[in-house]
Amino acid sequence: MIRSLATVVLVAGTLLGLAACGQVPQPFAKDYANLSKAPFLIAPTTEGVLVLPVDGVDPETGQLIADLTATALQKQDVAAGTRASNRASLFLSGSGRRRLDGAIEITWTLARSDGSVVGERTDTIASDAQLAESTAKVAEWLRPRRVPTVRTVPKVAVYPVDGAPGDGNDLLRRALALALDRAPVELTNDLVDSGHVVQGDVSVKRQPDGRDQVVVSWIVMDARGRQVGTVDQSNLVAGGSLDTSWGAVAAPIANAAVGGIVALLRQSEAVKAAAGDGPAKLPE
Repeated sequence: MIRSLATVVLVAGTLLGLAACGQVPQPFAKDYANLSKAPFLIAPTTEGVLVLPVDGVDPETGQLIADLTATALQKQDVAAGTRASNRASLFLSGSGRRRLDGAIEITWTLARSDGSVVGERTDTIASDAQLAESTAKVAEWLRPRRVPTVRTVPKVAVYPVDGAPGDGNDLLRRALALALDRAPVELTNDLVDSGHVVQGDVSVKRQPDGRDQVVVSWIVMDARGRQVGTVDQSNLVAGGSLDTSWGAVAAPIANAAVGGIVALLRQSEAVKAAAGDGPAKLPE
């Protein structure tokens, strides 16, 4: 399967098994989502950055460029400065040269305190306007702004569930469709352009103590067949209790999974919107 755009895995915590007293169990409860972040040179909780004066130009200009760059980084929520650092700081240095046409070419290097290089880039500045633009681009290079939340209507179809004994495949699929129909998504009968599909996979394995380990994985894919992420649920239940009927547990399982599935759909839509390929926005 093609490498996913983003992966979210929901892992269930300690869960209740099927009780002999006949109470409706609450298995496969949701716990938390661990959303992956887009790659960038500086992480949100990183150490600060010391911006050094640009060399190769007159000292006043070199210090001005450093000051503007530090300010641009601060706007990106990076602890940056030109006159203070700590043992863990990263160092951003610039090597400039004046071209024959009067423009300044600057090669930026981001390095750690041990001298190891994190990244490099080169910019050309030919005017005061380009100076401000260039420092903003350097800050964006180091720490891109987060993708803005886009209000969209994700479209999703529920495909057949596989692997469950008894009536599990049918009841789980129907239960998830009902849960998604109540969620802020557009449920479709089949895959549509710019839409998604959710497919369930179930395994039931008998354990040495006689109980059954039940694992339900909901796989979310986009219209191109790329896996966006999965929602995984797991529980130990009484051995054989789900061999024929899933009527008591299908809805609780689906209801516990739907929040993670919607989170995956929203993240996928945000990625597509950032690339200019998202669906229509909700009316304001």
